Amino acid sequence: TRVLKPGGRFVFSEPNMLNPQIAVQKNIPWIKRMLGDSPDETAFRKGPLKSLLEQVGLEVIEITPFDFLHPWVPKPLIGLVDKTGRLIEKIPALREIAGSLIIVARKH
Repeated sequence: TRVLKPGGRFVFSEPNMLNPQIAVQKNIPWIKRMLGDSPDETAFRKGPLKSLLEQVGLEVIEITPFDFLHPWVPKPLIGLVDKTGRLIEKIPALREIAGSLIIVARKH
């Protein structure tokens, strides 16, 4: 937050711990190592992430789950899977398990 001026916005994305695959990847050490994650790499849930950002002086404007497009989807299926994912993102209960969170925050 040191580089942001008061009122400055910060937009970033993080893995979503509510996504079943992400939860397995980030919490089972041998899978984490196999996939090349560093020991300190993690994913987040919305509530704890919001609290963490507020502790460092940021006002959380929005945390939105997004991204159902898995990196291993074969190229010919990307369009279909992406369109399906965008539809799922509109269903409140299902969007919560998207692969990522996009976060918009502002410095007080």
